[in-house]
Amino acid sequence: MLNSKTALFLTASLLALPVFAHADEAPTEVVVSITRETLPVSKLGQSVAVLSDADITAYQSLFVADLLTRTPDLSIARTGGPGTATTASIRGAGADHTLYILDGVRLNDPAQVGGGTNLGLVSTDDASRIEVLRGPLSTLWGSGAMGGVVSITSRTPSQPLEGDLRFEGFDEYGSARAGIGGKTSGLTWRLSGSTYNDRGVSSFAGGAEKDGFTQTTLNGKLRYDFNEAFSAQAFSTTSHSRSDFDGYNPVAPYNFMDTGDFGKNDNTLSVVALTHRFTRGEQTLSFSITDNDSNNYNPDSSPNYVANGHIEAADYHISYRLSDATRLLGGLSYERDTMSVAYPASWDPNPVPLKASSTLASVYGQVTHDFGPLDVALSARHDDASSFGGNDIAQVTVNAPLGEHLRLHASAGQGVKVPSLYQLYSDYGTATLVEEKSTTLDGGVDYGFDGGVFSVSLFTRSVRDQIDFVYNTCTLAQPYGCYGNVGRTETRGVELELSKDLTDSLNLRGNYSFLHARDGNGGLLPRRPDQIGSVDLTWTATDKLNLGLGLRHVGEALDTAFTGMLKAYDLADLRANYPLNDRLSLYGRIENAGDTRYQTAGGYGQTGRRVWVGLQAKLF
Repeated sequence: MLNSKTALFLTASLLALPVFAHADEAPTEVVVSITRETLPVSKLGQSVAVLSDADITAYQSLFVADLLTRTPDLSIARTGGPGTATTASIRGAGADHTLYILDGVRLNDPAQVGGGTNLGLVSTDDASRIEVLRGPLSTLWGSGAMGGVVSITSRTPSQPLEGDLRFEGFDEYGSARAGIGGKTSGLTWRLSGSTYNDRGVSSFAGGAEKDGFTQTTLNGKLRYDFNEAFSAQAFSTTSHSRSDFDGYNPVAPYNFMDTGDFGKNDNTLSVVALTHRFTRGEQTLSFSITDNDSNNYNPDSSPNYVANGHIEAADYHISYRLSDATRLLGGLSYERDTMSVAYPASWDPNPVPLKASSTLASVYGQVTHDFGPLDVALSARHDDASSFGGNDIAQVTVNAPLGEHLRLHASAGQGVKVPSLYQLYSDYGTATLVEEKSTTLDGGVDYGFDGGVFSVSLFTRSVRDQIDFVYNTCTLAQPYGCYGNVGRTETRGVELELSKDLTDSLNLRGNYSFLHARDGNGGLLPRRPDQIGSVDLTWTATDKLNLGLGLRHVGEALDTAFTGMLKAYDLADLRANYPLNDRLSLYGRIENAGDTRYQTAGGYGQTGRRVWVGLQAKLF
């Protein structure tokens, strides 16, 4: 039975279109590119949420993870305050079953245990748009896109000269961001950077000392249009982070406590691309390099973990309009992943690192045909991995408008996750691992009415050959456990959403999700809340003053089989923005206004109430 608090969120959430559109935007006009072609959401067969540039500015969040919590059916697990290890689960999917993309390039780290992304180090920085697709899209994006895809687009100038500057913070935390760029005949460019400094909170929930976090990022973006048909692009981003965290007492190894441990991370991503546009479509050839260096240190500043993850990738993509009713897209990709990991210790300060690499070659394609108002897309992919051989997957999506106000959408597809280098070749690795596979069915209905839209979506997903840490299938040389294809999970759920203009000056957005996530034995999957809901109210109080209220409810969830349950919690945020003139704006927010004490991972602390005050300037 629903309690009164849950009923309140459910009443406020109801149903809505899976897109965050402003009151002055028609939902059918929201266009996305996460499906590797530019399409209005009204033509898609899957659920997509969009956080526009205006949304990112209004919500004021400094990290992508915090912005993502405003989208439906997405939960966050964070091992402490800002900068600590953070994962997201979409529709109950595993931590490494969501693919993160920045300007078309994957944000994977081959040196991580699951080969995924530490979302705790991904700041909003120069992001101008975030698209979140719920459900598999491995046929088009490959490994890791089993549960969903998050695509981040960086800012692109539209004026001859643009400049912006932002300062915000309060007391023991602060951030500054700046950018300059322009668009002239044929040339578009932008340089930007940001810095963040936070004394943080204790990663250990019962700790007294604070674990701080600092991060500096630099970005460069360049595009040159030789003519209407040909263009060249280059993009590079680099960041340096230092994160303090807590660990285990070396005298009592299982006693989690305040320690002086810290980590340093250096991440660089660079890509160059050539694009050719022709009458019926366009083709792009791109090359990218990603490098991730991670170093963890003991309290005495001696390294105890040194890792490097390196990716070299090439991608060819083409889209082609065969006719007014039929569109084709496809491509080829090649990726080489390399991992180097070492564990220095006092008795072996310079150990020989464990090194491993793998390659993955892929071909994919999709055909989309409009049968009158009915849009049907069929996609398929073939992967050839050096670690386990070949693999084939497919997916079909259907979009069916029924009249002016009603739309049905559905999809059935497979997802895939290639085993990571660590899972294959580390001391705990199993070289015979095969890829994880999922099968997902989902469908929904969207209904538009005067001043709003609502929708309901249902889904079910099964994962087989899931890679888990086990003890009973290991070799004699692995007495402490190993990785094996032994897991099987089943998840199903319902998503309800609402967007409504209550008055000319007051807008409501809400969503609520119910999740049933179980392993092969019927047990709860860890850190998958059974209910998630949020409500956001935006009020244009005067011609200049804009106010916002955000409420979020997260239901109880299993932490781990050893640590028990995580309690449900509720959070409230307040925000305001006041333009002083055409170029200068004053803004602020109160995060966790109720100072709620909660945990998203057992034993790890979270930030309490925080007040931020900021100033934003348009320089040109």
